[in-house]
Amino acid sequence: MSVLSRFALVAGFACASFTPVLAEVSKVLQSWRTDDGWLTELREHSDGAHVCTTGKAFRDAHTFGLSIVQSGPTMLITLVDEASPPSTAGPMKFSAGSQVFGALASTADGPAFATTEQESGNTRRMISDLPDQLVTIDVADRQYKLDLSGLARAREQLKTCEADAKQ
Repeated sequence: MSVLSRFALVAGFACASFTPVLAEVSKVLQSWRTDDGWLTELREHSDGAHVCTTGKAFRDAHTFGLSIVQSGPTMLITLVDEASPPSTAGPMKFSAGSQVFGALASTADGPAFATTEQESGNTRRMISDLPDQLVTIDVADRQYKLDLSGLARAREQLKTCEADAKQ
């Protein structure tokens, strides 16, 4: 199963109203929360694969969720928008004010935009640079505003999750 397929199993957790895209069940082995609303989970899938995800629900014009998904060397960012599912994709541009942190290739699948596996290295670098502040994501003629407060702690939890997944 690809990382993109696995993301569908876990990306929906960021907001209680989101539902997974695939029917396969994964087992939560461990989870961590931040005071700012981030939830990190280590999951095991039926094929034995371990996936770490950290995510948070946001509300701008409507509720949506952002997740960072890690499985082995692959890291993806997903933006789940069930209220207005994407039909096209394009570069997912992250910025704060005039500072651009990255523009990552993305795909549209079901209710989500997801960066591509080929962008894993760039995704990892960008995630390490994102500030704990208001960030805007522009993708496919849409704009999402996210308060990333607590992201530094969520990144720490994701690293702990990755270490636990290797054991």
